[in-house]
Amino acid sequence: MSGTSKIRIRATSTKSRVLRQLMLKFLLNEWLREKLKKESPIAGFICADIQASSLGYRVIITCRNPRILIGRRGHRRRKLEEEIKKEFRIDISKLEITDLKTPVELNAQLVAESIARAIERGANPRRVAYYYIRQALEKGAVGVEIRIRGRLRRKRSQKLRFADGKILYTGEISEKYVSQGYTRFQLRTGTVGVKVRIVLPEALDHLVDNVNIKVPEEAEADIRALESEIETEYAHILDKIGEKKLEEAMPE
Repeated sequence: MSGTSKIRIRATSTKSRVLRQLMLKFLLNEWLREKLKKESPIAGFICADIQASSLGYRVIITCRNPRILIGRRGHRRRKLEEEIKKEFRIDISKLEITDLKTPVELNAQLVAESIARAIERGANPRRVAYYYIRQALEKGAVGVEIRIRGRLRRKRSQKLRFADGKILYTGEISEKYVSQGYTRFQLRTGTVGVKVRIVLPEALDHLVDNVNIKVPEEAEADIRALESEIETEYAHILDKIGEKKLEEAMPE
């Protein structure tokens, strides 16, 4: 069954077209994640984006090792493009395969998958979570949140939350500067999900409540500059007051 056959939204309006594109993007990401996990796990698939154009869809695939997906002389890229066309019945104007722009420790999807693999091998979830939180903070992350939910070692489901730093959930800043990732894996006891949120370092420049307190030695130059500015402004005010009093004292 093809991916587009699951989409039952008629593209008769702008809202319908947007919804159809979002559903297509979701299905494409799920399909690529399962396919590349079996065929090319070394490629390190992260996510796929879709952009509509007049000639068809522009598909952008982000992975850790793009050369593996591109193949020799682009052979694997062309094959993957044909498979996407056949599976989803869409026209592709261009298929791009790019590498990761941010460090691996700041990509929430890669961190979530790494945590899942570690827990699958029998590692302690608490120890693994704090290890990746520490790594992300060392790379400059403003805040990190890791949620693990499912049947880990008991019959009952568990909810574990690990966080450090400042976490953003809403607003335009959270949409632009928060990396989110989710993955699930199967244990003998049941299915377990891992959700990761990482606030990127760029968010600091846009936070209103971000206050940087300097020690007196660092702020000495700023204090001198501020004192000089106050003295200049004070002298200017005194001059104006003196001129005004002279004008009042002069006979008409």
